[in-house]
Amino acid sequence: MKKARILVVEDDRASAELLLRLLAAKGHSARAVDNAEDAAKALAAEAFDLVLLDHVLPGATGMQSLGRLRGLSKAPIHLMSGYTGDDTRADALLLGAAGFVPKPVDFTALAALVEALPERPA
Repeated sequence: MKKARILVVEDDRASAELLLRLLAAKGHSARAVDNAEDAAKALAAEAFDLVLLDHVLPGATGMQSLGRLRGLSKAPIHLMSGYTGDDTRADALLLGAAGFVPKPVDFTALAALVEALPERPA
């Protein structure tokens, strides 16, 4: 199993902790921040294999932050949202998201998403 480094951008502490525990149980390394500004700082300082970006955040939303965050990292950014309508998904993809993760998060689907990430160069 490959080990991925994942940035979770989620302002709900309980949700973030749950995601961190799930990812750690699968052998991945994950870090959580609770807003887009801290996500930008983390992406500027560290390399990640995946970014899970919540749609509704304090300050700049996930949608508003996609372009800036994409410019800071080559990691795919998947927008997480409880707003699961086609417009939200389409907007996320148009703004540069690599994918969309509906909330509540399906942990089996999330594990498959992480497993499908390309191998990092050695």
